[in-house]
Amino acid sequence: MIREFKDIKRDINEHADVLVIGSGAGGAVAAKELAEKGIDVILIEEGSYFTSKNYNQDPNDMMGMMWRDSGTTLALGLPPVSITLGKAIGGTTLINSATCFRTPETVIEKWRKSYGCEGLDYKELLPYFEKVENEISVTELSEDVLGAVYQVVKRGAKALGLSAKPLRHNVKNCEGAGICQFGCPRGAKQSTDVSYIPKAIQAGARIFANCRATKLLTESGRIRGVKGKVIDPSNGKAKHNIHITSKIVCLAMGAMITPAFLLKQRLANTSGQVGKNLTIHPCGRVVAEMEEEVNGHHGVSQGGQIDAFAGEGIMLEGIFLPPGLMTMSLPGVGEDHKYIAKHYKNLAAFGVMVSDTTRGRVFRPLLPGFPFSSWYSLNKTDTGKLKKGIEITAEIFFEAGAKRVFTGCTKMPILNSKEDLEIFKTMPVRAWHFELAAFHPLGTCRFGNDPGESVVDMNLESHDIKGLFIPDGSPFPTSLGVNPQVTIMAFATRTSDYIAESIERY
Repeated sequence: MIREFKDIKRDINEHADVLVIGSGAGGAVAAKELAEKGIDVILIEEGSYFTSKNYNQDPNDMMGMMWRDSGTTLALGLPPVSITLGKAIGGTTLINSATCFRTPETVIEKWRKSYGCEGLDYKELLPYFEKVENEISVTELSEDVLGAVYQVVKRGAKALGLSAKPLRHNVKNCEGAGICQFGCPRGAKQSTDVSYIPKAIQAGARIFANCRATKLLTESGRIRGVKGKVIDPSNGKAKHNIHITSKIVCLAMGAMITPAFLLKQRLANTSGQVGKNLTIHPCGRVVAEMEEEVNGHHGVSQGGQIDAFAGEGIMLEGIFLPPGLMTMSLPGVGEDHKYIAKHYKNLAAFGVMVSDTTRGRVFRPLLPGFPFSSWYSLNKTDTGKLKKGIEITAEIFFEAGAKRVFTGCTKMPILNSKEDLEIFKTMPVRAWHFELAAFHPLGTCRFGNDPGESVVDMNLESHDIKGLFIPDGSPFPTSLGVNPQVTIMAFATRTSDYIAESIERY
């Protein structure tokens, strides 16, 4: 069972061989893999535990329940960027779009050659990718579940000589409810709360929700456990104390919170790299008003992809939002807004995701009550990629018969014709002209063989503190160019194998 706030009546004083902090793509995998190898595991998660019975399909309610800061988390910069993070059993896997990619082989090669990751071998990772994909049921969906927006994009892409392809998703019996980011009402999405966590429990792992880690315990350069607080989810106040001792700690809070947690305690940072090198896959959204009804809310929210420009650092992937969120994100007030709301069924949308060369930074929290502060200001190169991706997507929609296209760029927010698009192509823009969102923070505790240039080694163990592992998105030294959950899960599986093989040394 998962012990929640309502089940915890007193202070928690426990011991385990391994303590895992976080239950997303890294933490849940580590807990399950280690528990199945007979290792005594405790996992704590700051957020609450939800099941499909808790999901009312109202996006505003679900964001308040499962999204950190109700979806208002920002990286400050020009422009500021909204960063979506989960806060629940399941972490961000609970609120992502279920899109699955393996790490591109070119990325692994770049890490090996240019980022001090000698010894990292793509072929060695293949069994881990396969294992993860089997655990979370990665599959290619049928076109009826991919939704009508996919068909619109496929039609427009074909006219331009491009190929739109289905994305692969971690789902079982998906019916295309279209609200992947707000809690799957059918339990089809195989987020870690329904895939890895039940198996971890079955193998003997002890799982605690509503438990916030506040301090790592160390002694003579070794990890010794954690202190924390049991949090009342109704008001955010601390109710009981937590003291858990362990030989090993897997710190898997995610690439925004993990570095801030370490910086706050001045730990594991002899390299000076903790919190630096933040990449986020900045994203833009292009929305088209079509002549016909599309009903983009029917089918998965992220169905298709166009990867023809991936070599340039531009991925085009499907995206769609429920009515309230979609209409309020488009320009126009009064009668213009009413018109958009009335014609919601005619809207189609596609996303532009940039493999960023920009590097941001995570800091200790500047304000009380927040787990971190961050800065990310899109550079000129990435701004150019974003604009090109928007231009391509707009062209696809016009070829598919769009009446007009919303660019998400304040310099020219609406294109009413192909002629407008040609004007937009020649228009100089700056980063702050774009509305940005991001979903994939990575890189803030990067791995490598050189302790002077990296935070953890290739097994994801701290160079500074023996027994401290970071199996989340923090260790990856560059952006991936693709959605990262399978990469995080595969490396967490690999690290779990290493821990299990070497635990007697701790």
